[in-house]
Amino acid sequence: MEQNGTIRPGPLAPARVMGRSGRPVAWGSAAALLGCLLVAAPLPGTAPAAHAAGTLTVTSSDLLFIKGQAEITLTSDEASVAWKAIDDQGLTVASGTAPVSGGTATVDVTKLGSGYYTLTATAGATTRTADFGVLTALAGHEQKDPRFGTGIHYGWNDGDDQKLLRSVKLMGMHGIRSDINWSAIEKTPGEYTWSNYSTDQHIPYGKTQGLTALPISGYRNPNYDSNRTPASDAALEAYGKYTAAVVEKYQQSTKEVEIYNEYNSAGFNNGTCGITADCYLKLLKASFGKVHAKVPDATVVGGATAGLTTDWLKRLYAIGGLDHMDALSVHQYGYPNPPEAALEKLPQVRADLDAAGGKDFPLWMTENGYPTHSDGVTPALQAAYVPRAQIFSFASGVDRYYWYDLTNDGTDANNKEHNFGAFKRPTTDVKAWQPKPSVVTEGVLIRQLAGRAYAGRDDAGSDAVRSYRFGTGADTVRALYTTATTPGTVELSAGGPVTVTDQLGRAKTYTPAGGKVQLGVDGKVLYVKGAVTGVKSVAAPAYSLELPERTNTEEPVKAVLEVDRTKGHLPVPWPVQFRVAGETYRVTARPGQVTRKTVELPTSALTGTRSVSGTVGFGPLTLGRITTDTEVVPPTEVTFDPVVKKAAPFTAALKVTVTNNRARSALGLTKLEWQVNSGTTYLDRGTIDGPIKVGTESSTSYTVDARNIKPWNRYWTAAYISSPDGTRTPVGTWNGWGAVQPAGTNTTTPIDVATQGSLYYTGGYNGASDLSGTLRPQYTETGLVLKGEITDNVLAQPATTAENMWQGDSIQFAVTPRLPGRSRQYVEVGASLVGGKPQVYTWRPPSGQSAGPTPGATAQITRDGTITHYTVTVPWASLGLAGKPTASIGLGVVVNDIDNDGRARGWSEWGAAIANNSKSAAGLRAVQLTD
Repeated sequence: MEQNGTIRPGPLAPARVMGRSGRPVAWGSAAALLGCLLVAAPLPGTAPAAHAAGTLTVTSSDLLFIKGQAEITLTSDEASVAWKAIDDQGLTVASGTAPVSGGTATVDVTKLGSGYYTLTATAGATTRTADFGVLTALAGHEQKDPRFGTGIHYGWNDGDDQKLLRSVKLMGMHGIRSDINWSAIEKTPGEYTWSNYSTDQHIPYGKTQGLTALPISGYRNPNYDSNRTPASDAALEAYGKYTAAVVEKYQQSTKEVEIYNEYNSAGFNNGTCGITADCYLKLLKASFGKVHAKVPDATVVGGATAGLTTDWLKRLYAIGGLDHMDALSVHQYGYPNPPEAALEKLPQVRADLDAAGGKDFPLWMTENGYPTHSDGVTPALQAAYVPRAQIFSFASGVDRYYWYDLTNDGTDANNKEHNFGAFKRPTTDVKAWQPKPSVVTEGVLIRQLAGRAYAGRDDAGSDAVRSYRFGTGADTVRALYTTATTPGTVELSAGGPVTVTDQLGRAKTYTPAGGKVQLGVDGKVLYVKGAVTGVKSVAAPAYSLELPERTNTEEPVKAVLEVDRTKGHLPVPWPVQFRVAGETYRVTARPGQVTRKTVELPTSALTGTRSVSGTVGFGPLTLGRITTDTEVVPPTEVTFDPVVKKAAPFTAALKVTVTNNRARSALGLTKLEWQVNSGTTYLDRGTIDGPIKVGTESSTSYTVDARNIKPWNRYWTAAYISSPDGTRTPVGTWNGWGAVQPAGTNTTTPIDVATQGSLYYTGGYNGASDLSGTLRPQYTETGLVLKGEITDNVLAQPATTAENMWQGDSIQFAVTPRLPGRSRQYVEVGASLVGGKPQVYTWRPPSGQSAGPTPGATAQITRDGTITHYTVTVPWASLGLAGKPTASIGLGVVVNDIDNDGRARGWSEWGAAIANNSKSAAGLRAVQLTD
């Protein structure tokens, strides 16, 4: 609700405001406030700490362990370290105090079983957290199965490549795919120098760890075709010789090589021939014979396509491409869609390959992945999708699968390329590569399926229920899950005990009741082994668990346990025991009745989706499995909304909302101190005096005038909330104000391309004549209008297709339907004169739409002297909005510039998401529609 309060504006004063941290996540961190970014520096007047914090560093070289070997070392100047380990449920599963001797302490977690955990350690006033994984020992056959692999960028891992390869072995993988760059090896035409390149050490070392390399022969060389993708006869000949030399050089470690990478994409291929299959065939022909002449039993892998481009592939088959390769590889992403949707074309790719005469031709997926950046998926979802993507791929006829990528390439939480990895980069506080939960789920997948060929899918009576069989006879393992958004139940017909292993490797044996076992299933894979003769989806299970849709990290969780003994259900014992979240609850269920019992479960220390699973049994027998989800949020949330009070003259306000997510107790605050900063200077600040009372599961908002705000700029909005016990908690986020007026209204100040945009020119920016001008976002009832008056000394557009318009003079803009950071939806559109005609193209469409010409969009683009006039109109639906937005949205714009004068392409960007390739909604700027 909107609430009035006593608001005391404060004087302007200098302040230190630090950068922002990443958003809270569901695995591996217990964030105090949801939807807020912590302010690292105090407001003036904050009392200093009573004593210096103790030093504490997690120094273990590895954080992935075999069961029984998990010991984590730390260094500290304190006498002891207090610690606890929490599991994927956010529950404490081990704790203790480790003495410090000689500056070092060792935390013994050797008793923990297979799973994913977070260690929280405290020494003095300093606390550190570190994520770690535990796997069962390898049986010895896992790495012999060539289906499982991952990608790595050698040389990008701070000298830890071989350490990481040991972790890949521990996971049980067989393959490791990496670039081997032509330009680094053949610096002088015809001469190959290997010793200074990272693969010379790591490919042979990987072989000692049981890993077979798949080198990518790429990409171009300054000695040929002016450093462009090979197209001339001389460049093709040289590329083929180099590729053959790679296989010959490393044949003791691997006899495989992949011909280029995503040749069908302008992102990798800048050759004069183009990106067609006909052009790629020349590269295959230049390589295939030369490789086999050097190493007759080599495997030449062709394709490596960007996306499941069926038409491109069919053309390659038609012109004889399969005669010049030994295996076909494809790439596909499609995040954040689940694997079954992202990879839905895979069966067609297999069918087309079979129809082209390649029925037994190997099909490899050499890139697929799910980034965990701000607009990607959570680490928990990545962990669920890792096995599902591989299971679906194998069921679709894929013979090998390589997960992209082994490690995060950077530390920017908003950059997708920094967050594909299975391992997070080391920090000053945690020296090892921290595994994401996907490391454990990958290791469990391999342990369950290695050596077992795909054998078919069970008909469970529901398309959402996936039951894929691997192996034969008594050795069969079923990979079981549901693609539905809510958990469900399946019933197994079984002639004996059934062993079920969850995605983190925890196994449980179930005894059939009346020949049946009911299992609660969700989007995480269960591996089922036993005398199972049938799988059936069940709408009304005999046992169930109900949880509130939302819970918080402070209060116990009210749960309802249910036993249904009405007619038609399984024979259920009179008293049954529910074992959930480490607790046991007894329920007496009478025949012919539905019995419900309300209990309290322990709260989770982790925010995000919590999947609560348990078992139902009688005495020593375990009869069934239950599971359901709840969304865990922090107890208190503070958000900041920019408000444009008047477009011209421009006046602004800030809406501060305090939300109490507790279901049982009201929130009381003594005051709220707010501020708006530009750099190190307060633009405005004030205090909202309490008492501030917020009822259970409700919000209280205050709207305060924000002085000295200029439209289109980026500001830091922050606050301290004070509790009755004297605790002052800092929260804050980046924000902005921008007045988007109705089309035809031009009374506001537009965005200045040269001064408010970030200019990037590798060849040097030559001033306003090079690139300057204004951008003016506007709107109609039906869509967004972007008007530009861009000064540019040369109009140039070398692209021949709309998809590649970004390579020349053009504008790109991106939209998110809510304030940046509150929605992961990111839609990117561009406009340019391509072939002399105005075109509008969508690279990143909203859900349910496809990349291509933007539906319903129009563009007027004209040139007047050195000024290019843009008027681009895009329907709200094509931007992923149901209609004209009534609250703030996110917007970012790039003006691209190429003069064809020998300089590289330059640009100006307002916002930070498009040109830096983060493609993140969180990097856009907030704007508001005004009258």
